[in-house]
Amino acid sequence: MDPQTVDLRRREFLLRFCQGAGASLIPTSLWGLASPNSKFFASRSEPAVGSGFHLQPHYRTERPLDATLLKVQAGSDEFITEKYAAQIAAVLGKWSASLLRSPGETKAVANALAPDFSGAALQPAESRVVRSDPTLQIRQNKFTAQATLNRDDFLREWKSRLSFFSKIVTAEFQITKIEATKAEDSASRLPERLQTRVRYEIVGTGAGFYREQRVGNWDMVWTPSAAGEFRLRSWQALDDTQARSSSPVYVDITPAALGSNSSYSVQLQRGTDYWRTVLDGASGIDIYGHNGVSVADIDNDGFDDLYVCQPAGLPNRLYRNRGDGTFEDITESSGLGILENTACALFADFSNRGRQDVIVVRASGPLLFLNEGGGKFRPKNEAFQFANPPQGTFTGAAAADYDRDGWLDVYFCLYAFYQGTGQYKYPSPYHDAENGPPNFLMRNQGDGIFRDVTATAGMNQNNTRYSFCCGWSDFNRDGWPGLYVVNDFGRKNLYRNNGDGTFTDVAPEAAAEDIGAGMSVSWLDYDNDGGQDLYVANMWTAAGERISTQEIFKKDAPADIRAVYQKHAMGNSLLHNRGTAFDDATKASGSGMGRWSWSSDAFDFDHDGFADLYIANGMISGPSLKDISR
Repeated sequence: MDPQTVDLRRREFLLRFCQGAGASLIPTSLWGLASPNSKFFASRSEPAVGSGFHLQPHYRTERPLDATLLKVQAGSDEFITEKYAAQIAAVLGKWSASLLRSPGETKAVANALAPDFSGAALQPAESRVVRSDPTLQIRQNKFTAQATLNRDDFLREWKSRLSFFSKIVTAEFQITKIEATKAEDSASRLPERLQTRVRYEIVGTGAGFYREQRVGNWDMVWTPSAAGEFRLRSWQALDDTQARSSSPVYVDITPAALGSNSSYSVQLQRGTDYWRTVLDGASGIDIYGHNGVSVADIDNDGFDDLYVCQPAGLPNRLYRNRGDGTFEDITESSGLGILENTACALFADFSNRGRQDVIVVRASGPLLFLNEGGGKFRPKNEAFQFANPPQGTFTGAAAADYDRDGWLDVYFCLYAFYQGTGQYKYPSPYHDAENGPPNFLMRNQGDGIFRDVTATAGMNQNNTRYSFCCGWSDFNRDGWPGLYVVNDFGRKNLYRNNGDGTFTDVAPEAAAEDIGAGMSVSWLDYDNDGGQDLYVANMWTAAGERISTQEIFKKDAPADIRAVYQKHAMGNSLLHNRGTAFDDATKASGSGMGRWSWSSDAFDFDHDGFADLYIANGMISGPSLKDISR
């Protein structure tokens, strides 16, 4: 599949969902929740008293092309193996449905096995405990490659391997590799055999344990039957990680903590799909849901409070921690109910007054609110003095005292140029984009004003990429914070702080460019050697891995370019800090697969002295459930 086609489909997905949208009455009480200099309201005149505010709903209607697109079959282009992958995926889908009904069902698997099937044992030949405590046990399993089981023996072993489960809650099978061998009879429409690699994830519960998860890979060979369907000829288990918890590790307490607030049930529980239906399309709720959550002790009472950033047309929410496990909604009195699309919010003492102020990063630009105490915030107008007007959508930000003058400074990430629907400027080149809007480094002047020092600080170097987020760290331990910038469609930046107010992008020589679809970054010392390592969240897709590794994929491109495209589908990266450069520890650590990894963070969840990784991933669903990722 041509990468440009992939990108077109990505943009089509965006455009299709941005075209329509319904409408509802927006209460006039919400108008006062926006900032005085809000661009959202600059385009509208406030309604006269008693006049009301009426919108005409227009729900999204299907285009004539929509029905046709749903009928396009895989394999219609040169990647004919995608047709076969779709056929095998349908078989695997039946396996999944069968397991979800009952772990003991074998009929769906039996129907897929060829009469002359042979398989290697599914019981591990070697099982090594890598972690064991009263709550969680993890094993790494290895299997024999020798195919000794016939059809009936294999089915009995399949059933035995799953007999520990009383109920299976997840059964996911994804084809990550496929190779076709042409039949000797050139007239045959089907290949002689298909070699596939399948990533499986099975999660269930059983007697004596709360959850068990098995994740691994199988190599499977399929041959066509007389009826033209593929049957499984051989099966070999490659590897397996088995994790079992004796009790729930986390319990969802959201309803107990927030449920007493009407905003929780009326607004937060609805979800983006709902609000895209009932709010007017002019609100501009995008399909990506790129809205963050911040935690801060806004009133210095020793308890962390919660700020929820929202899509356009919905007010951001500030919840004060009561100290008893519950929160109260103080949005209206706080002055932080911004109605514009908000990517994230940074709470910190930017004014050095002993209270946490906040920079609210709207898609259209940042706002500074000073903490006045008592849960109230005051907007600081014209706080950000840009040398040149921002040209794109703000997506992320991070704060640090980069010049060590005692005042926190801010770096802002921008993703795509401001343009109307249908005018998206495609990344160019797709694998190494250099046509995005510039980011900004803003220096805190100490008087509530931030001045643009991007150019003088040397941060205009490699500053035309599609940036999602950034993170500060003294990665080389010289006492000066450096900055890592995560970019989509290509290379990342690692800006070394030179200690004189300037920076140099050292990502190439530090082996930290990590080419891919960058989404987020976490600095952590995962091996406790004193150096800050990098975990970079990108995107993993089975289809991307399956297609980009085939010989016909960009067959006329140089090998290094092919490798770059393949990296775009290979998932996240763990880069080990060895002082002045980084080693790629992704494969050895087993931390690459994270699906569509929108964000990631590191913390020691089990208190064993080592930082763990948590990855938030997924995709807002479209008309097809195939768009959903977990």
